[in-house]
Amino acid sequence: MSEYIFRSSGTYLGFISNGSLFSRDGEYLGWVEGKFVWDSSGQFRGEIKEMNNNKYILKNIFLIQPIPKVPKVWPVSPAPPVPQANIMPVFLPIGLKDAF
Repeated sequence: MSEYIFRSSGTYLGFISNGSLFSRDGEYLGWVEGKFVWDSSGQFRGEIKEMNNNKYILKNIFLIQPIPKVPKVWPVSPAPPVPQANIMPVFLPIGLKDAF
């Protein structure tokens, strides 16, 4: 089962499948460890946050970021699910920004 991810603007970003993050077109973007998201090169990108029953990957610009990790082997990209319709934008608290 896939989890759909949106940007704060309401634009559909992509989906999470088996712990990996993919773009709306099925391109590998990175992986998820708990609520933390790392990009395909091992850089910390942000944390999964749920607001209004939708999920976002957000980064707190005021926190010290974790050190980079060794990149994981790229998984085989699954067939992307039917792209989700864009949603209403959300207003982010001060210090949070979209991670992708």
